Amino acid sequence: MSAFWITLNFVLLLLAFYLILYLYQRIKVLQKTLSEQNVQESEQLLAEHIQAVRHENEQFLEAVQELVMNVRTETRAAGQDQSGKPIVTAPKTSSSAKNSEKVKEKTFETVLNRVNEDQELTSKKQTGSEPEHEWMPPIDSIQDHIEESPYVQAMKLKEDGKSITEIAKKMKRGKGEIELLLRMHGKN
Repeated sequence: MSAFWITLNFVLLLLAFYLILYLYQRIKVLQKTLSEQNVQESEQLLAEHIQAVRHENEQFLEAVQELVMNVRTETRAAGQDQSGKPIVTAPKTSSSAKNSEKVKEKTFETVLNRVNEDQELTSKKQTGSEPEHEWMPPIDSIQDHIEESPYVQAMKLKEDGKSITEIAKKMKRGKGEIELLLRMHGKN
């Protein structure tokens, strides 16, 4: 009778091991498919986001170009040439209306000038030519400051004959830290 129970126990153990291995393999397959799905979803979300940003940028560029065209047509309609100088003098109006028109003209001119400058810079960058007067930093006024490492500072103070306590106070560090620095580099 005991042989039967031992055989049954052995068969159940083999069945348990087989089920454990089967479940382990199943979990590995599920993890692999889930990770692949996550990668695909993240790539799809990233592509959609890039597409949305590209579309927003195109709309913004169209709005800016439309604004520039409106400013140019308004300046031409107001009797000004490309340089912004009036071709024909406008009739005199009241001072407040004249001031508001001047402010509008200045803002339109500044926007137009900025857009033209940006277009020139982008065209120069695309053609590879650099601007005539490129800004250079004042190299003479730059002073290099080399900061010594804590180890070098401690070594110099130790060579000057200072004790570990004096070095710690001077460097505003702990005594144990200074001892460790000097001990690690073989000078104590």
